[in-house]
Amino acid sequence: MQLNQMTAMIIEDMDAMRNIMVEQLRQHGFGRVLPVENSRRALETLEHNNVDIVLLDWIMPGGNGIEVLQTMRSNPQWHSIPVILVTAHTNRDMVTQAIKYNVSNIIAKPFTAKTLQARVIQALKAERKNLFEQLAPKDPDELSSQPLAADINSILIVDDVPDNLAYLVGLLKDDYKIRFAKNGASALKICQSATPPDLVLLDIMMPDMDGYQVLKAMREHPQSDQIPVVFVTALTEIEHQVAGLEGGAIDYLTKPIQPQILKLRVKNLLATVNLQRDLQANYDNILAMAKLKDSVEDIVHHDLKGPLIAISAMAERIAQDKSYPKELQTKINQIEEMAQQSINTISLFSVLYKIETGRFQLSPEPFSIHNIIKRILNVMHVTFHHKQLLAYQIPDEEPNQEFYVLGDPILTYSLLLNLIKNAFEAAKMRTKVAIHFESNNKMVKVRIENTGVVPEDIRDTFWDKYVSSGKSKGSGLGTYSAKILTQAQGGEIELSIDDLQNLTSITVSMPIAKH
Repeated sequence: MQLNQMTAMIIEDMDAMRNIMVEQLRQHGFGRVLPVENSRRALETLEHNNVDIVLLDWIMPGGNGIEVLQTMRSNPQWHSIPVILVTAHTNRDMVTQAIKYNVSNIIAKPFTAKTLQARVIQALKAERKNLFEQLAPKDPDELSSQPLAADINSILIVDDVPDNLAYLVGLLKDDYKIRFAKNGASALKICQSATPPDLVLLDIMMPDMDGYQVLKAMREHPQSDQIPVVFVTALTEIEHQVAGLEGGAIDYLTKPIQPQILKLRVKNLLATVNLQRDLQANYDNILAMAKLKDSVEDIVHHDLKGPLIAISAMAERIAQDKSYPKELQTKINQIEEMAQQSINTISLFSVLYKIETGRFQLSPEPFSIHNIIKRILNVMHVTFHHKQLLAYQIPDEEPNQEFYVLGDPILTYSLLLNLIKNAFEAAKMRTKVAIHFESNNKMVKVRIENTGVVPEDIRDTFWDKYVSSGKSKGSGLGTYSAKILTQAQGGEIELSIDDLQNLTSITVSMPIAKH
């Protein structure tokens, strides 16, 4: 990977943060770094430059980062460019949206130059990398750049007086990893190293380089600009405190130090550092789990769907041999249908996930909804033969009266299978399940009607996910998936309950196919 031949674009509305990130990426070796301040300029820059990676702020005036990400993912020219979201926001919905549009990584502000470098390299390498290699990186620097909340915090103490150093080290060494420096130059070397401290306790009055100069140099260097600094000094005048805080220190403690006050201040400040680490870890976990889900789905499809397709195909070939007895041919047809059901179930989970995350693309085609329902009823008659149910279609199919709809036949099979199976399960012994058809110029309506009514306690949540009643092994996905799959095909679905006649009806409306 030749970074000096690559172009990075930074989209950040805050000048200071944008300049810091530009400097950090240049120091990491990028040949070109293109800074822009808003989403409009970002899209213009993409139009006129070959960009290899984008670092994107979430909240910006005149449009947020997700709009840029959405536009990039819908443009064939830009859709594969790695995008790292850089944000100080903790909204889980934001993370979910970013994952939906295939964000490469998320960095929580504030961050160190090392973290930025590791995440950028990881995003560039991961474009075609196996997921499990991403989750278990071999590079030690990559591993150390992903901090864990359980790590012991490190503190750098800077003071030119040995007794002061010894005193502060003694107070804090039992709870933290302590490093120390006797002058400003040594302190800067540690802060700008590959392993900077989490917090700096800095004296002001030192020879060669005083504390103000050290702080200024830290804030000007991308590796140390985000490290929190607390001045610990004998200077008590208000103007010194103001100068320190204006320079970027987050606290100011005067000597002689009160041990209890020092420990509490340090504890509280590091709690903020750890909170930011936890936030970054949370982003990483959410992102990793989303990618892992995609990977598991790929494995399931490859390892389960393939053999089932083979079973279905073999059963179909055997069924074509008319030399077998009729009873055996019936069972072979059932094997084929059940294999097809399993294939559809596997596909269903993948499709539901894509619909829920906004990544589903419908490729509609015309098909006979009569044929689908006939296949389902054949299976239901076998599965529920013990209930002696009367199942029929109204009106029956006639040679020139077949209802064709426009949609996905596999998804339609899945949703109708769930609904008709529910109707057979709910119907009382020796009652009926009726399938009614009607159409107008726009829609074909299929109404599934059975005896028995939906329990009152789940009527308001009937279409919600994981809602089930009276089934010890029910997943609660049947009606939810039926609704989602219908709507994804431009259709509508409706529940109707008649308590007086003890009937439940579900009507599925699908776009009619124009001949």
